[in-house]
Amino acid sequence: MTIDPRGRRAAEGFSRAVDDLAASDSHGGSFERFARYRRRKQRNQRIGAGVLATLVALAGIVLVTRAFPQGERNVGRVPGGGGRILYGDWDAQAQHADWHTVSPGGSRPQQVNLSATCAVWFPDASRILVTNDGAVGPGAPLRLATVEPDGTDLRPLDAVQNRHLNLGCGDVSPDGERIALEGFGQEGHSDLDGIYTIRASDGGDLVRLVRGPVSPPRYSPDGTQLSFFDTKEGVSPTGSGALFVMAADGSDSPVRITPWGSAFDDHEWSPDGTRIVFQRPYGQLYLVRPDGSSLHRIPVELPPGTGALNPSWSPDGVWIVFSLQRSDAAEIWMVRSDGTGLREVTRIPGAQLQSPDWAAAG
Repeated sequence: MTIDPRGRRAAEGFSRAVDDLAASDSHGGSFERFARYRRRKQRNQRIGAGVLATLVALAGIVLVTRAFPQGERNVGRVPGGGGRILYGDWDAQAQHADWHTVSPGGSRPQQVNLSATCAVWFPDASRILVTNDGAVGPGAPLRLATVEPDGTDLRPLDAVQNRHLNLGCGDVSPDGERIALEGFGQEGHSDLDGIYTIRASDGGDLVRLVRGPVSPPRYSPDGTQLSFFDTKEGVSPTGSGALFVMAADGSDSPVRITPWGSAFDDHEWSPDGTRIVFQRPYGQLYLVRPDGSSLHRIPVELPPGTGALNPSWSPDGVWIVFSLQRSDAAEIWMVRSDGTGLREVTRIPGAQLQSPDWAAAG
């Protein structure tokens, strides 16, 4: 596997930046907050180091002295078929995200009145699937819940009775009937780690599809397949891994579709099911077909000292929305899948805006 020049420069910047960051309270604090965020979001200690490495690498290249171009401001335009973009503003002190929505043109920002580690739209944008962090306590493991788009009417999905099993971040099937998610055992119960599905109505009918610690899965647009990220010991860079595809009912074995070390966790299927967008070390956007063919970088030149995280598709499959990370701040940006039209969606100085999810309705 070869590394593109920008990725190589980022990797070199990572090694140079480690000592600097170790001695820097301001940078070190911000990256530790993000490491904790990602560890909590994924509930998976194996990839925490990889995410931290990504962000440290971005710090290595943020030392460039060129001005940071703002890109094309997009307020008032509605690309991508309209709809609403859901995103989280990470609160380092509270260790969760406060969720908001905004139009693709950057207008009509709205607070969802919701704090949670993870949140994604239902396919019809009628509700939002969230991690029910507020209900976690002694004897009460992590479960999911659903809320209205304004954050009201929280409905816990707590029909699973196994108190040793946490059910974390996930995705809703296209028909809205099932949820595929990551499961992980309480301390001493790592044998429960895996990918599960539950009913979207009440969280019951627990089915285990994959054993072992893996990342939250994503449904294909037709609901017949799932994709997920996994890593293994010895993969470089640390914390990176590969993407896998499998049948949504678990009837076949997962198939690896990217080389080891070529991906971090965040990824999503295109609306027509022909491509998957994902983040490659460090902070570059890539596309691959579900059979592993046509792997290539989206040819976009990001602003100096930045990296792209958490990519998600527009409803029409033309645009990709993502979190643009720069030092200890992140904003929501978008770009066409051919690398043209780079523009910002939000402009909130100092914010940590993460995990955008674009729904057609709303």
